[in-house]
Amino acid sequence: MTNQTWMVTGTSSGFGKELALQLAQKTGIQLIATARKESDLDYLDQYDHG
Repeated sequence: MTNQTWMVTGTSSGFGKELALQLAQKTGIQLIATARKESDLDYLDQYDHG
């Protein structure tokens, strides 16, 4: 699989959060996730592949 970069907005809840979770678990994906409050992105810390 080639490396891909995804930018997902609204990742603090709903569809955006679910999509971010699915992408974060995959190898070869660089995820750019946005939310209004940085603390709403803490759930992604466990998927740091860097």
